[in-house]
Amino acid sequence: MTASEPAQLNAIEKLVAVVEAVPAEGKLSGIARKTGLAPSTVHRILQGLVQVGWVHEDADHGYMLGARLLAVTARADDASFLVQAAGQYLRELRDATGDTVHLAMRHGDEMVYVAKLDGRKSYQMRSHVGLTVPMHCTAVGKALLAATSDEEILATLSRCGLPQRTEHTFTDAETLLANLRTVRAKGFAMDEQENESNIRCIGAVVIGQRARPVASVSMSSLVFDLTDAKVPRYAALVVSAARQISRALGYQPPKDA
Repeated sequence: MTASEPAQLNAIEKLVAVVEAVPAEGKLSGIARKTGLAPSTVHRILQGLVQVGWVHEDADHGYMLGARLLAVTARADDASFLVQAAGQYLRELRDATGDTVHLAMRHGDEMVYVAKLDGRKSYQMRSHVGLTVPMHCTAVGKALLAATSDEEILATLSRCGLPQRTEHTFTDAETLLANLRTVRAKGFAMDEQENESNIRCIGAVVIGQRARPVASVSMSSLVFDLTDAKVPRYAALVVSAARQISRALGYQPPKDA
């Protein structure tokens, strides 16, 4: 270890630092500079990673993530892995609100519920795991759409349209885009009886380790129960749950976020 190498890092932390630097840097010198580790330390770690298949050395003496590690990380996109990673945070959200909680993934141009926890109120939601719902009029769908570009949103709408589900459904693309910009600014989406009458939902996007939206989490309630006064506190809980699930999937938000 050199005098400039961060002494506070243990062996596991050094290995993780090197693995995380490989996609951005590739070359040994760049990885050493990014991690603050001595080139000899980086070289030793890289050679060990090559031996187990987590890193691949290319013809130009650069480094890439290996097939074995990519196979492991790909599991983060599986519904079963997502549900497992989200379980604790979904329960905490349900317990904090007392309302029904959903976790949904994108399936084509729709959202599909992959987890549901019933609320502890005298009423229950009719939704169920496996149910597909539109993107343009649900909190889970709008939260995920808002995490994509306007071009992507318009492409989605051109394929699936804006079918009217209730009198509150947005059926005009420009109006929906304006709503989604509000979602981006606030960090959460609202379904104001847009998919089902008398149902109000709050949703937030879940970001995967590749910094792409992979799912959404939401809570649903009857309109009379989810009052305007409750929305700020409940929205904060939903956003917090989504962020915790994102971190459980391996997402690392920018340091200034």
